Amino acid sequence: MSLVETRDALAPFTRPLAWLGLRKSAMDLAVEPPLSPMAPVDLDDDGAVTDVLNLALEIGGILLSSGEGAADTVAQAESVAAAFGLPNATVEVTFTSLTIGVNRRRGRPPISVIRVVNYRTVDMTRVTRVARLIDLIVRRQLTVGQATAEVEKIVESPHPHSFRVAVFGWAMLGCAIVIQLGGTPLAGLISMVSTFALMYTNRLLDGKRLPTFFQQVVGGFMATAWALLAFVLMSDAFIEIRPSQLVAAGIIVLLAGLTLVGSIEDAITGFPVTSAGRGVETMILTGGVLGGITIALALFARLGLSPPPIDPAIQGDAAVHVAVLAAAVGAAGFAVASYATVRVTLLAACVGAMGMIIYQAVLAVEFDVVVGSALAACAMGLVGGIFARIATVPPLVVTIAGITPFLPGLSVYRGLSALTSDQTGIGLGLLFQALAIAVALAAGVVFGEWLTRNLRRSAAADQ
Repeated sequence: MSLVETRDALAPFTRPLAWLGLRKSAMDLAVEPPLSPMAPVDLDDDGAVTDVLNLALEIGGILLSSGEGAADTVAQAESVAAAFGLPNATVEVTFTSLTIGVNRRRGRPPISVIRVVNYRTVDMTRVTRVARLIDLIVRRQLTVGQATAEVEKIVESPHPHSFRVAVFGWAMLGCAIVIQLGGTPLAGLISMVSTFALMYTNRLLDGKRLPTFFQQVVGGFMATAWALLAFVLMSDAFIEIRPSQLVAAGIIVLLAGLTLVGSIEDAITGFPVTSAGRGVETMILTGGVLGGITIALALFARLGLSPPPIDPAIQGDAAVHVAVLAAAVGAAGFAVASYATVRVTLLAACVGAMGMIIYQAVLAVEFDVVVGSALAACAMGLVGGIFARIATVPPLVVTIAGITPFLPGLSVYRGLSALTSDQTGIGLGLLFQALAIAVALAAGVVFGEWLTRNLRRSAAADQ
C-alpha cells in the first residue's frame, strides 16, 4: 500500500486530530519541504556559510547529547541549514561526532564543520527548548545571529530543578518498578532508598571524572548488596523480600535512557554505525553492572549467605490496577530525573499508564511479553506523539519516559545471575528475551511516531 493510500485509509481517524488543533513538532517541520530561506546565502562567502553550518551543528550537538536519536538529529540539523539558505547541506552522525558540509560551485572547495559529542544523557529541558527554537527558525522568525544567541542561552540556562530532585526522580522510578513487579510497599520503600543512594553516589563519582564503566560497577554492587542484605534481615522477621525485584529496579535505573533501546532505534532508522557504537557502549555498561552484581554475590557467598533461587518463569505478579499506577509513577519519575517540566511529567505519566493498560490487555489474551511490549510501545509512540504536539513539546520527551517502566531489567538480572551460577542455557535465554523486548520497544516507538506524523499530515490536508 502506498503512502497516499495509507493516508486515505486513515482519513476517518484524522478528523478528531484536526479538531484538536494538532500542531507540528520540530520533527514534522524537519521532514517537510522547507520554506523559502529568510535570505539567500552567498556560497562564495565563507563566513556566512560557516555561520549557518556552525549553528546547525550546535543545535544537532545539543539534540544528540540530550538523548535524541540519530535520524531526528540529522533531519532537524539539515532543516535549520535549509531554513537559512543551504538546502543541500548534509549531516553525518558517527555516535560521538557530528559533521555537516555543503558543496559549492565548481572551482570552490566544499565547506564542512565537525563537532565531537562527549557527554550523552537524557535532558528533556534542552530538547524542548531546542525544538521550540527550531520551530521559530523554520518559520523564518529568527536571523542567524538571533538563533545563535538563543542557542547560547539554552546551553547556559539552568535546569528547572536541582540534581537532588532529579535523583529523587530516579528513586521514584526504582520504587515504581518494584511495585510493578509485585513487590510489597516495604520493598518499594527499600528500593527507593537504595536507588537514591546509588544514583547520588554515581553523581558524586561522575564529578570526580570516574569512567562510567566503574560507576556502573559501583551501582550494580550497591543495588545487589542492598537487596541481599534486606532479604537476610527481613527473612528472620518473616517479611517477604525478593532480591530479584530490587536488583531489577537498580538495573533499569542504571541503564534507563542510555543506549540499549536507542541503539536499536538507530539501526531501524538507518544509522548502523551509530547503532553499533551505542551497542558497544551498552555491552560495556551492562558488563559493569554484571561486575558489580558478581562482586556482591561473591561477597555474600563468602559470608555464608545466599539469595533465594532464581525462578525464570516469574515475571511479576502485581494486580492490573497496581501495575498501571506503578507505570505512571515510574514514567513520571524518569521524567523528573531527566529535568522535565511539570506539564511534561504529567504527560509522561499518562502515556506510561496507557501503555501498561495495553500491555496487561495483551497478556490477558495469552500473548507473550515481547508482543505485549511491542504493542504497548507502538501505542505510546502514537498517543505520546499526539499529546506532545498538543502540548507543543518534542515527542521524545514523552515517549522515552513512557517506555522506561517496560525495560527488561528483571530478565537482565535473572540472565546475569544464571550465567554466574553456571546455568548458561537459562542465562542466555533470558538475555535474548531481554534483547527481544528492547527490539520490540524500539520498533514500537518508531512505528507509533511514524503513524502520528502521517496522521497529522492527513489532518492538515483535510483542512
